[in-house]
Amino acid sequence: MSSIYYLPGRDGRLKKGLGAFLQEKCDQLVGREVSGDLKGLKFEDQLEVIQQDLLESHWHEGDWIVANSYGAYLLLHTLIDMESYPGNIFLLSPILGAAQTQKFFFRPPRAKRLLQSFQERAFPVPRSLSCIVGKFDWQSVPERCVDLCNAVNGRLNVVPDGNHVIDPELVQNFWQSMG
Repeated sequence: MSSIYYLPGRDGRLKKGLGAFLQEKCDQLVGREVSGDLKGLKFEDQLEVIQQDLLESHWHEGDWIVANSYGAYLLLHTLIDMESYPGNIFLLSPILGAAQTQKFFFRPPRAKRLLQSFQERAFPVPRSLSCIVGKFDWQSVPERCVDLCNAVNGRLNVVPDGNHVIDPELVQNFWQSMG
């Protein structure tokens, strides 16, 4: 595989964790760090930067985009206003809207837009989309991942005892099964 465009979650790094694994699987790992390059930009500006990156170097059949957690949220909001992505997308514990427990509440910008596009089947269908999420992930609600995958004919793997941070070995096995 020649290159992968990677958007890690908040505080994630391009060359650590999942990024280190991905770097071993390609000739070039590029992308943006939510807490690095994109930090401090307005939401719309973050989407514009990602869109520019994709159109300049990762908008080809066979290309790969990998996005984790809030990085997936930014990616999907970028893609919602574009033509169908001609490559492959791998999402890990994607944030897809607001989430709440008894103790926590999280509401990202435009929280309802993605969910509405899935329900209306209006999200542009990429060449392929695979998603892995933990059954007990309150941030990346598994039922929403089902809606996403149904809307784009995606492949979903729900880890039975998983939460937001999924065992790296399971993620690596899922990645390799896509190859």
